Amino acid sequence: MSYVFDEELLKSEIRKRGAKRVLLQFPEGLRYFSTELVDRLSSSLPDVEFVISGEPSWGACDVSEDEANLLKADLLIHFGHSPYTWYYPKFPTLFVKAESTIDLGEETLLKLKEALRERGAKSVALTSTVQHGRLLSKVREYLSPHFKVEVGRPSSPFMGEGQVLGCDYKSAQVDADVHVNVSGGVFHALGLGLATGKPVLKVDPYTREVEDITPQVYKVLKIRYSKIVQAMDSNTWVIVQGLKVGQNRPLMVKSLESRLRSLGKKTFVVTSKVLNQDSLRNLDRSYIDVFVVTSCPRLPTDDLFLYEKPVLTPGEAKMIITNKLEPYIFPW
Repeated sequence: MSYVFDEELLKSEIRKRGAKRVLLQFPEGLRYFSTELVDRLSSSLPDVEFVISGEPSWGACDVSEDEANLLKADLLIHFGHSPYTWYYPKFPTLFVKAESTIDLGEETLLKLKEALRERGAKSVALTSTVQHGRLLSKVREYLSPHFKVEVGRPSSPFMGEGQVLGCDYKSAQVDADVHVNVSGGVFHALGLGLATGKPVLKVDPYTREVEDITPQVYKVLKIRYSKIVQAMDSNTWVIVQGLKVGQNRPLMVKSLESRLRSLGKKTFVVTSKVLNQDSLRNLDRSYIDVFVVTSCPRLPTDDLFLYEKPVLTPGEAKMIITNKLEPYIFPW
């Protein structure tokens, strides 16, 4: 396996808790390893029944508590994430980071150094996802003779230094010319650019490539501002309240509802566990002008940006309510 699943810890915790039925929850990219892991665990724990969740999991905000209760499990093991900043499950849950064993070679680090020089960087901020947190010390050591390097503190004691989530970039709140994000894909790096407003270089440990994604961030920002401007004079708002255990934010919903009504806007509150374009179309009416999603700020920016009417993040709604278009607020 190319990830560390902490099997000794798993076996120890299962025994210590006396669990007889265990639900294993994986994000999409890690579920591939699920059956192999169950085989290995079952050989050491023959009296324990393991059930693999086939439901999508998009983060530590999306823990399958309902599924665990329905299956009468004793323990839920959630892989690939650290505990969520704003929510910790009520059901007995063990978080396993599943750190990647992939390393960064000299060639990739050299590409990064050259890309930073092309950007004219003097100071650099490093961040990563939980899978690649151990690489930050190596990157810092390599870059430190050439740049001032910062690794910020996260918002939660459960997270490592420099760790970011798709909706939490507290560890990137440091003064730097360029931000470097170590992660696969562009999801976290794009969010980093939206949150900081600074140039972003992405180091992908899987492809060993270094990419300047700043132009992609600017493209997304143009789309986001077009949605904001389109929504500024809107009269009828739908506020979407999430139902996933870590995405239900009733205080945020009430605050938005109150502030919009104080401006003379009409509001409706709609609950949703899974939000997509079809579910919005089934709800939409001609007099509805704009939607604001309080469950996950990445839904408007990544999944619903092509919807016919503006679908906003809470931060974007705040920009309209306060009539302040700068700075761009992301994620909250």
